[in-house]
Amino acid sequence: MANKKATNIITLEGKTRLPNRVQDIIIEMGTVIGNIQQTSGLSDALQTSIRNFVAVDGIAQNSAQNLDKLAKQVELMETQTFEVEQSLGSVRRLIKQAECLEKSNYCTENDKNCNSN
Repeated sequence: MANKKATNIITLEGKTRLPNRVQDIIIEMGTVIGNIQQTSGLSDALQTSIRNFVAVDGIAQNSAQNLDKLAKQVELMETQTFEVEQSLGSVRRLIKQAECLEKSNYCTENDKNCNSN
């Protein structure tokens, strides 16, 4: 029967407030963690790590934006490369026609060599 009194149910004091005993435990744990950090020197290392992480976050966002811009430029270059390749075919045909004209000293429309290309 002594066990029943030791394990009394803790009633909440309100919807947002924890029971006093639970709050005291949380506060004590926070104090213990704070003391451990201060005495072990981890506080400075933790703060430095947090600062470095925050700095890297901005760099990562900037890098992501730059990569997006680069991807758009690559896509534009690919489109332009395709258009240049298409134009090269026309240039080749014009060069062949010009060579044919030069060889025949301005051939006529009925010249077989000129019309075959």
